[in-house]
Amino acid sequence: MRQATIRVGSREIGEGQPCFVLAEVASAHGGDAAVALKMLEAAFKMGADGIKFQLFRAERLVIARHPGRRDFDQIELSEKEWARVLREAKASGLTLFAECFDEPSLELAAAEGADAFKIHTTDMENPDFIRAVCAVERPVWFATGGVPEDALGEALAICGAVPYGILHGFQTFPTPIEEIRYRDLRSAKERFRVPVGFLDHTDGGSAFALVAPALAVAWGADLVEKHFTLDRSLKGFDYQSSLDPGDFYRMVELLRQAERARGDGPGGESEGALRYHRMMARQIVAARLIARGEAITAEMLAFKRTDPKFEPGLAPRERDRLIGRRAARPIQADEVLREELLE
Repeated sequence: MRQATIRVGSREIGEGQPCFVLAEVASAHGGDAAVALKMLEAAFKMGADGIKFQLFRAERLVIARHPGRRDFDQIELSEKEWARVLREAKASGLTLFAECFDEPSLELAAAEGADAFKIHTTDMENPDFIRAVCAVERPVWFATGGVPEDALGEALAICGAVPYGILHGFQTFPTPIEEIRYRDLRSAKERFRVPVGFLDHTDGGSAFALVAPALAVAWGADLVEKHFTLDRSLKGFDYQSSLDPGDFYRMVELLRQAERARGDGPGGESEGALRYHRMMARQIVAARLIARGEAITAEMLAFKRTDPKFEPGLAPRERDRLIGRRAARPIQADEVLREELLE
């Protein structure tokens, strides 16, 4: 049976745990290791719990005549550069995720101590590579957007005893609002019984980008992955779904507020609601002076708010059981009726 919570580095992710916020660098470093290191520093300040880098070798990822090959060549970091960035990430205190697109990159990330690996949605039908990732024996997260049902089942079956999580979200940049489908988060949790995360690719320049992760948390997301860039206005690589550091920080604040608003504690009314009800609720009081031994009638009773400093009396719904009983002593007008005042 799969685990509802898995350990990634020093963190538990899943049922009953705070949502894990993963800052996604992707290609926003633009092929500059110094920028990647600045993004690492920013991720720590933004309130992220972890950071994720994408590692690839262009010649292993796309053909020589691919229309995007020049861009991939430009943003590719060397093995030496990646080793430095990954070591700094491990030393930062952030949990390190790696999304690798070839086995040499996978071996490098594993050697530098990546805490978890993500399988990109485009590799979900590549069983040999999935086996290689699972062979590292660290938690694996599967991006499921657009993956055929049978391919998803085959990919998950490869894991064996390796802990894994599911990532809901579509690799469109930006993702149209109607394609987010938050309800699928809950469905995935019920179906797979593993931690389920949300890949947020909404338009980073929209107001909705700040609240989309908070809504995902309300729907049960155990992890939220969000792209960021140091300066969105430059419109560099992978900027479409990215937030600037300041907006990322505000996004995290809203997400944490959504966690508190969700109400993960024991069921029942909040203390604030109970205090308000005690202060504002009406109680049964005497509508006039009721003499000792006098039988209570409906006309002798009124429903009013009372001084909250004193013990509450009887609620209006208790009126009918008081009718016909006699006063054990004189009851003053506006006095709260209690059991000890009646025979």
